Amino acid sequence: MEYFNLANANILVVDDQVTNLQIINEVLKEHYNVFVARSGEAALAHCYKNPPDIILLDVNMPGLSGLDVCQTLKRDPLYQAIPIIFITALQGAQDENACWDSGAVDFVRKPINEATLLNRVKAHLTLKFQADALRRSALLDGLTNVYNRRYFEQQIEVEWQRCFQHNVPFAVVMLDVDHFKSYNDSYGHLMGDDCLKAIAQTLNECVPNERSFLARYGGEEFVMVLVGLSESKVQQLTELCMSSVRALGIPHGADGAKDTVTLSIGCCLSIQNGASSILSEMIANADKYLYQAKERGRDRAVVDALVQ
Repeated sequence: MEYFNLANANILVVDDQVTNLQIINEVLKEHYNVFVARSGEAALAHCYKNPPDIILLDVNMPGLSGLDVCQTLKRDPLYQAIPIIFITALQGAQDENACWDSGAVDFVRKPINEATLLNRVKAHLTLKFQADALRRSALLDGLTNVYNRRYFEQQIEVEWQRCFQHNVPFAVVMLDVDHFKSYNDSYGHLMGDDCLKAIAQTLNECVPNERSFLARYGGEEFVMVLVGLSESKVQQLTELCMSSVRALGIPHGADGAKDTVTLSIGCCLSIQNGASSILSEMIANADKYLYQAKERGRDRAVVDALVQ
């Protein structure tokens, strides 16, 4: 069973010769999303901003060589899983060994054979996407099928480092189902499980982009990591999450509830000024704001910024 669509793959082609870029683009553009860079420096800038699924990399370029680019990416935990195929005219064993030692997964010789290029790209993309799918399946919550806490604890560090390096907005959102204990007491745990599944699916549909994600934090509490959203957009998203859960219309007649199931939300945004952030402080603040939302009557959000 295939869990991925190779046509969605993003390929970065790096070569200082325009003719080579054009040839490779013509071969691949009908099958994948192709991006190009004409120098090692431009390739790294592209990877840092929008990591591709695979890189086709020329060895000999002015400035940063292909070997330099490959070694730089393989040293960085954020990018070392990107497979790199060298596009090269080099023939000697010493040159080949240097490419393998730098971290390449394969070669394609110049002049390029179209069938060889297509098949090697497809093979390595398939391996990467299969490995990604296996990692994701181990990091999904068994009940709700959204990411689990382990994934959150791993991935939040990765996304925070990317955001901090490139001055991208970042937010941690804690979301808790109001009066969930009394819901379980009134309707039973099977209905409680169905309630959590429906809410998780609804919240997951609110995740705004590929870098952001939702995870089950524990019990009836979820956490959303938001990447690249302004403060006003974060405010809008918290309102969307609450209104989307209300729209489910899940009955909740226990004492203190508002006839249907609702959410309370606490959110901490990062406003960067060049200093290093304490990520644990952001998480603690989001949790604190969640409890403030509960104390203020539930079915509401408290959003504030951590100025660094």
